[in-house]
Amino acid sequence: DSARAADEQCRLHEQIVEAEKHDIKIGIENHSGSLLATPDALRYFADFIESRHLGLAMAPYHLPQEPELIADLIEHFGHKLVFFQAWQHGQGCMEKLPKEQELLQMPGRGPLDFKPILASLARIGYQGWTEIFMHPVPRGIPILPTTARVTQEINRARAYLASESVP
Repeated sequence: DSARAADEQCRLHEQIVEAEKHDIKIGIENHSGSLLATPDALRYFADFIESRHLGLAMAPYHLPQEPELIADLIEHFGHKLVFFQAWQHGQGCMEKLPKEQELLQMPGRGPLDFKPILASLARIGYQGWTEIFMHPVPRGIPILPTTARVTQEINRARAYLASESVP
């Protein structure tokens, strides 16, 4: 609710002041089970942000896997979107799965259509960081066994995102 969000921003006041001094942005990730777990909570957060040094680090994994909903949230945030994880739910990341199922978190492998999402990023003129991301199980291990294979997978996802981008 908005009172809780106001309280959270008050607690962040000192950090926001420091971010302003150093001209950096603080991005808070939407995450399951957190204050920013639902699309409505994200909209309230976007409406509440007053500092250009505070915004959203968007993790689509933690949202309903609906491209139009995610695209709408991106446009609602506009310049308040400070970081984007190109990460989808696939079959999840909480329990060990065969590698091919685990990799469904990567762009272009799972069912999430990134085209509307990328179109919204283009419409808002997004220039922030985009991270191609997934969580392997157990946490802390590489997504694939060799550096060459990790690089190949990231480049595959990058090529997918480039092919889905609006010209």
